[in-house]
Amino acid sequence: MFVHTTTLWLVGCPDPAEQLRRGVVADPDRTDEFIAEAFTDSVPSAVSATDLSSLASAGDDELFAGHYGDLAVLAGRSLATTSPDELTEFISRLAPDRTVLLLSLDPESSNGTFARWEQGRLVRAFAASPATIRADLGVPYPFESAFWAGERPLQYLPDAVRDPLDLPFHPAELAEEANRQWLGFRFTPPAGDGDTPVDAIPLYSYEIRTADSGAVPASRVSRRVEPVPAAVSPADVEVTAPIAPVSDDPPSSRGPGPISRYFGFRGRI
Repeated sequence: MFVHTTTLWLVGCPDPAEQLRRGVVADPDRTDEFIAEAFTDSVPSAVSATDLSSLASAGDDELFAGHYGDLAVLAGRSLATTSPDELTEFISRLAPDRTVLLLSLDPESSNGTFARWEQGRLVRAFAASPATIRADLGVPYPFESAFWAGERPLQYLPDAVRDPLDLPFHPAELAEEANRQWLGFRFTPPAGDGDTPVDAIPLYSYEIRTADSGAVPASRVSRRVEPVPAAVSPADVEVTAPIAPVSDDPPSSRGPGPISRYFGFRGRI
């Protein structure tokens, strides 16, 4: 199964995948400034130093950020969306001169979403569950052709219900391939040759406090100690189809996220 997470990368370098492959260091002071600029009407307070692998076990209200000079990332489940266009105004304000890359995965609804903005303009967006396309904007990239041609077929577990309207691929797998093509890694194992390990990308975790609360700077927090993960069943490896039948109702049945009021769009922020 794929992880439940969303990442938003701000890119100001020509080859972010190579930069991540060589190794990056998250600057605590610039990360504090970056997340404060993103959440202008609230008080982000650092909780721990961690890495990108911790997103797999993060809670709904945990936020993550890292600033690496000409690369930066915001991450967390609360950023999830199946309507990338609703982020355009926020991105135009936060990074008008950068390339911005979105990956959003939700195994509960089997949705996979990816999008790319160039200088504040949305140039490509795709969001879908296996049976429903929710967004498809812009010209597809060459790496997408193998999915539409049926070369990366949707995999079913024995007890999964097959829908005759299913796409020929799992949207989450396509979204992760976009992330791999642009940033050089994916969350779901197995990693490809040359992929950057997600635990090699440092981050800081944050919580949102009220305006009258003080913030803890990232430079003062300790390293997060992650629990030892359970052994992975062979059936879970490289399978992105739902384990059990899932409703294909729009994910908006879940209420707005705890910080959506700061941006005014419908995602789980």
